[in-house]
Amino acid sequence: MPAPATIASLRQMLAARFPQAERPAGGRVLPTGVPAVDDAAGGLPRHALSELVRPAPAAGAQLFLAQLLATTRALPARVALIDAADHFDPQSIPPAELQHLVWVRCRSHADALPVADLLAREASLDLVALDLSATPLSVLRRTPATAWYRLQRAVEQTDLALLVLTPAPLVPSAQLRLRLDGAHALSALALERPHLAIDLEVSRERQRLAASAAA
Repeated sequence: MPAPATIASLRQMLAARFPQAERPAGGRVLPTGVPAVDDAAGGLPRHALSELVRPAPAAGAQLFLAQLLATTRALPARVALIDAADHFDPQSIPPAELQHLVWVRCRSHADALPVADLLAREASLDLVALDLSATPLSVLRRTPATAWYRLQRAVEQTDLALLVLTPAPLVPSAQLRLRLDGAHALSALALERPHLAIDLEVSRERQRLAASAAA
């Protein structure tokens, strides 16, 4: 879905797309459908910001995202994807697995952060994914740490999980940091996505105990 012209129109779009309805059980985590993540960390923590580091373009970020969308669709959950570089390819995913998704296409990193700040406070959503993986590192490193802590404070007040996809470790407020360790061999590309996701190499670099869970 193209980016709305204004924040007000984004709010209206969300209200129309996600009217009040039964939602999946909350719990502490949101499953990803990627065994390397769900077995090690349980999934993406709710009320918290997570970071997925993609150090190389072919490291598997799009496969991870596609599997995450399929899994959240099955729950069903409500998802917003903020695409900072118009990088997402919806044609690579079956349309039935996108019916729960609001895709916000931004012109730049500067446009994407205010949208993330808004959606991190949106009670109708279960997951917000901010894809900065195709944004140049030189641009991302100029993001002040206060911006990341502001996002973390915002999401703490909701039941959603916030995932930021980056090309290098950049988010100081991330409760969970995951790293994509490698791509599949060419011979594996003939397999269907669920089988590829099983073998996706993801390591856990950081997992902090949330303040609410520690209390």
